[in-house]
Amino acid sequence: MVPRIIPRMMSRTAGPDADRAPAKTDAGEAVERLVAVMARLRSEDGCPWDRKQTWESLRRYVLEEAHELAAAIDEGDEDAVREECGDLLLEVVFLAQIAFEEGRFGMAEVAAGITGKLVRRHPQVFRDARRAADADEALAAWEAVKAQEKRERGGRSGPELPVTLPALVAAAKVAEREADPADRSPGAALAALGRSEADANRDGAGKEQREEFAAALGEALYDLARRAAAAGVDPEAALLAAVRRRL
Repeated sequence: MVPRIIPRMMSRTAGPDADRAPAKTDAGEAVERLVAVMARLRSEDGCPWDRKQTWESLRRYVLEEAHELAAAIDEGDEDAVREECGDLLLEVVFLAQIAFEEGRFGMAEVAAGITGKLVRRHPQVFRDARRAADADEALAAWEAVKAQEKRERGGRSGPELPVTLPALVAAAKVAEREADPADRSPGAALAALGRSEADANRDGAGKEQREEFAAALGEALYDLARRAAAAGVDPEAALLAAVRRRL
């Protein structure tokens, strides 16, 4: 099946040089070529493994590639970042091609959707709205448009958190939405953790004490993520850096 973004340089009967990138190309042509390659791999005379894949089977690869890209960014490796961007883009094109074959949507709709979102949520750039004074003001404008879009769809105005999001990242995002992140006694959660830890470690401590300690630990971790959010620090990255210092 031909993808909705129809490549000018490749058909279903592409030759053996289909994997060779042109010496010079613009971004649109390069993405069209990628879409065409994926369509060929999914065709009747394509690759059995690629033809077998589903959204569900690709889920693990989406997560793996995202983490590999994050690792490449942490390492500051330009070549690795470029390669991992491509690997993650492959998963997006793969998912879109499967959807296109099932009559749902294609890569064209994916690209058009995110482009429209970017334009709508940057009124200070693409419309006559007042220019944002700084990054914080630009983010506030984005969130305001996002909330309005959700209200118009009858949904919640607050951001939804995917269940696969790391717990510290999720905690920081929730903390960012609090009316006043500083409206808590510093160290209160850690003090409560110390008390519950002592109870859990006493002779004869049972399930109830361990559960109380687990709850207090969760509150303490959330409090640390809240502090990180207030300071503009990524708690996940901070913890990972601490782990790596010990390796």
